[in-house]
Amino acid sequence: MSEELVCRAPAKTNLVLEVTARRKDGYHEIDTIIQELELADEVRVTVGGGSGVSVEGAFAAGVPLDETNLALKAAMMLAERCGRSFANVAIHLVKRIPAAGGLGGGASDAAAVLTLLQSPWGASDADLLDVAHNVGSDEAFFLHGGTARARGRGERVQKLPGLGPHGVVLFVPPTTIERKTARMFAALDLHPLDHGGLAEAFAHRERGPFASSDVHNAFERVAFDVFDGLHGLWVDLETRIGDAVRLCGAGPTLFWIGAPGAATRVASAAGGARCTVIATATSSTL
Repeated sequence: MSEELVCRAPAKTNLVLEVTARRKDGYHEIDTIIQELELADEVRVTVGGGSGVSVEGAFAAGVPLDETNLALKAAMMLAERCGRSFANVAIHLVKRIPAAGGLGGGASDAAAVLTLLQSPWGASDADLLDVAHNVGSDEAFFLHGGTARARGRGERVQKLPGLGPHGVVLFVPPTTIERKTARMFAALDLHPLDHGGLAEAFAHRERGPFASSDVHNAFERVAFDVFDGLHGLWVDLETRIGDAVRLCGAGPTLFWIGAPGAATRVASAAGGARCTVIATATSSTL
C-alpha cells in the first residue's frame, strides 16, 4: 500500500555573503547569513508506488528529471545509507521557486525529501545531516530553516534569532546560465576576497529593521560581468522603486527587503521591468 507524504520547501536569500578564502579541495570558505522566505515549492513523496521524479508548476522548465536533480539524489543517497530500496519511491515537485536563480530551490527540495523520508525509513538526524552535506552546500541550512549563519562551504550551520517580519520582493531575470555558481566563483577569484567580520557582526546584532542597503554579497563584484543584461535591469529596478536592490546568492535573481507594508508598493512599482516580480516575505520556520 502506498503512502503520500507532503511538505513545503522554502526559498532563501543571503543577507550577508562573505567569501573569505580559497580551499585546497576546490571549494571556498564562506561566512553567510541565510534567511528563509515564505515562497516555497511543494514536495510530494510517494513510498510504495511509482518511481523517479516528476515536475510541474510555474518554474518547472529546466528542472532535471535524472540523477542530477538534487531531490532525487538526496533520496537515493539516504536509501543507500538506511539500507532501503529506492525503486518504489516517487518524487513530485510543484516548482514555485525559480530554478538556478540563487534562491536555493533545488537544495530546499532535497532537504524536504530527506525530512519526509526520515520517519518511514528510520533515519536519524545525523543520517539526514550527513546526506545533506554530501548532496550540496545549502541543504544543511534547509534542515534548520529560519535565520542562520553558515560557514565552511555552507555546511556548518548555526541557528540565529529570527530576523522578524520583513517584506521581500524578488526580481527574476528571464534567463540564467549553465554552471552558474562555478563561473561566479571563478570570476570572484580574480578579485580580492572578503576580510570577514560582517556575518559575525550580524550574528550579534540586536533584532530590528533590516533593509536592502544593509545587505552584503561578495558576488556583486562580478555579477554584472557574468550575467548579460543584469546591470541594466538593476539600474532600471532601482529607478522604478526608488530604493536599493541586491543580488540573491550567486544570482541572477535580485531582491528588495524592507518593511512588510512596503512590499506591495515595491512590487507594483517594478511592473513593466524585464523580469518576473514575486512578492513574498521572511519566514521563521521550515
